[in-house]
Amino acid sequence: MLERRSRKTDRGAVLLALIAVVVLATAAYAWVALRVDRITESLRRRQPLNVLFVLSEGETLLAAEAFLYNPETRKASLFHVPPNLGGVIPSLNRVDGIDALYRRSDPEALVARVEEVLGATMHGWVDIATTDLGRIADLLGGLALFIPTPVDMTWKDRRVLLPSGSVRLDGDKTRDYLAYEDPLETDAERAGRRQKLVQALLAALGENRALLAGRAPARLFASLVRTNLPRRALAALVTELGRFDAGRMSMQRVLGNVRSVDGRELLFPHQEGEIVKEAVRKSLAAGASSEQSGVEDSSVTVEVLNGTATPGLAARAREVFLSYDLDVPQPRNADQDSYEYTVVIDRAGAVETARRVAEIINCTRVQSRPDEGTDRGVDVTVILGRDFDGRTCTQQP
Repeated sequence: MLERRSRKTDRGAVLLALIAVVVLATAAYAWVALRVDRITESLRRRQPLNVLFVLSEGETLLAAEAFLYNPETRKASLFHVPPNLGGVIPSLNRVDGIDALYRRSDPEALVARVEEVLGATMHGWVDIATTDLGRIADLLGGLALFIPTPVDMTWKDRRVLLPSGSVRLDGDKTRDYLAYEDPLETDAERAGRRQKLVQALLAALGENRALLAGRAPARLFASLVRTNLPRRALAALVTELGRFDAGRMSMQRVLGNVRSVDGRELLFPHQEGEIVKEAVRKSLAAGASSEQSGVEDSSVTVEVLNGTATPGLAARAREVFLSYDLDVPQPRNADQDSYEYTVVIDRAGAVETARRVAEIINCTRVQSRPDEGTDRGVDVTVILGRDFDGRTCTQQP
């Protein structure tokens, strides 16, 4: 009798345990589904959304681009997070780049680290392999890019030939453009190239939203990406990409100092990552504003002059402006090294452009001298003063 009761008790305990497991699994699934389908809900309510685009080759992370978009204002920013971004990785018990966290089968650890670095939640992620990116490019009729100089080299036993100028790359050339590495290319140039590729991809998806609304193309596109977005969320995102101008998107990247760790060059963010978080906050605020903000024309040429006795200050400022995809020649010294305050000077008769350049470094002193310096092809001159700390101007008038 006691044995029967014991068996019934055991069965009841097992049943309760199974019910608990089912409830927890259902709750977990609902939480994940709610999180990843924030895309559809955010677009419906015109709320900001963030999506991480990952480009990979096998198990190698090539690029991680955080797309920060506000549907209400149709403004967007693209933040490049370099694969060699260094930091302590507790799960690996060592200092390494974020690419050490990448697993194509499950990139969630990488996504979590990117969220930590940027101080922003990603509502979803899209992972595209090199080969599949080529197939997507062919599906979309090619990707439109501007290549400043032709490329003719051999990379991993493959001949890479890319023409210069405004071109439309087919699948094979898109794959080459993403994957090749030129030893003469700087990290900043390589990052800029891959970021422009993601920009071109977003533009092409938006341009082909009608095509991708069809059942067969939509199914093919979905098969070529790995994502945690439900099918309807992915379709809604593609449709939304047709509402904004990808060419006017703010392009930024994480800045820092390069140090060698265990024989590998790693980039450590300035001021322990606080600067990039500040940049993200400013981008989100600018995205929510109906006013024009940020420097959206990448053809703007910014001249940086060091007006202090601090060596390397202008080089650091140049990195900041380069992260906004501006054209910045090598910096020079100003006419003197005793400038107390930083000054931003309009050289092309477009003072609003100078003001937007000044906003990048939080500078409030903007002057217009369009009759000076125009022979050098400079749009804006930035003379750094002692108030510039390497990222922003710390003293206000």
